[in-house]
Amino acid sequence: MTMELDTILCGDSLNVLKALPESCIHCCVTSPPYYGLRDYGMDAQIGREDTPEQYVARLVEGFRELKRV
Repeated sequence: MTMELDTILCGDSLNVLKALPESCIHCCVTSPPYYGLRDYGMDAQIGREDTPEQYVARLVEGFRELKRV
């Protein structure tokens, strides 16, 4: 996969990260939604899990992928 510099990638964060090769990102700016605060009307959105533990598990899954890339 060839990546251009200064690219903004949009989509489900976990799916986008899984599609990227290892060690290809130099910087990531993120602001995950707070647990239970807002509903953006999207399926499987972060922050709308049934429990705080599920919310944290989703964040950890995403940040592990972020570390990989």
